[in-house]
Amino acid sequence: MNNKINLNRIILVAAFSCFSTFIFAAPLQILDFKKGQLSQTEQTQLCEQVKDLCQQRAQWLSLKATDQNLWLLSDGNVTQFGISATGFKLLQQWHIQLSPTDEMARSGQYVFPKLFPMDQNRYAIAVIDTFSEMYSGGGAGIERASFYELKDSGQTHRFIENYPFSFNRMIRACFSEQDYESSKGKCHDEDSLSLDIRPIKPMLWQFRYRYSSDVSPASDLGEKPFKGSRNLNIDLNEAPKQPNIPANWDYQGQG
Repeated sequence: MNNKINLNRIILVAAFSCFSTFIFAAPLQILDFKKGQLSQTEQTQLCEQVKDLCQQRAQWLSLKATDQNLWLLSDGNVTQFGISATGFKLLQQWHIQLSPTDEMARSGQYVFPKLFPMDQNRYAIAVIDTFSEMYSGGGAGIERASFYELKDSGQTHRFIENYPFSFNRMIRACFSEQDYESSKGKCHDEDSLSLDIRPIKPMLWQFRYRYSSDVSPASDLGEKPFKGSRNLNIDLNEAPKQPNIPANWDYQGQG
């Protein structure tokens, strides 16, 4: 009888251990900040605790994390609130100093509206540097990303800097009447890059780069349409200075 009781105890302990492991190993998910999710009453409660942000209320984006904490994004400000029966409680604030958009240089910065989990209790945000170029018959838009850990102290730590994030480019290919005739209605060479990120496990993200190019029949490049991809596992403890992608995918513009 005692042996049977002990066996049942062992089974229960093992089952509880497996269940705990399952909870701990719950998949990490990237969370989206969205607009218009807060009621007027909720906005008033938040404003009582973050008065400096209330003048920017129209820019607020918010989300609820898996632990039910509320996150608020406004320009370069990230704020975390706990939720209780009596309302919101300010937990922490972070600030990223963003460069203003420079119309002359056609560049600027913004916080990408997603919260990236580093592990079960640590998050990061991405700051995107934007650049654009215009030239005769074409142009390009370029984005580069830096990732900042949001530390418990209210400080931030940049652990990835200036990674390719996206670009779209068009280059004129038709310059003569013969070019226009041979172009079959397509007078530009075009290529683009995009990045998707997927958390694999704590402190490990997968960067999924996708590149495509489409060359005009009138172009002297003589290339066929191309689509390529590369998946890179990035260790957040020691991220490489730049991702290992082909050089022609890493378009940075003319400065």
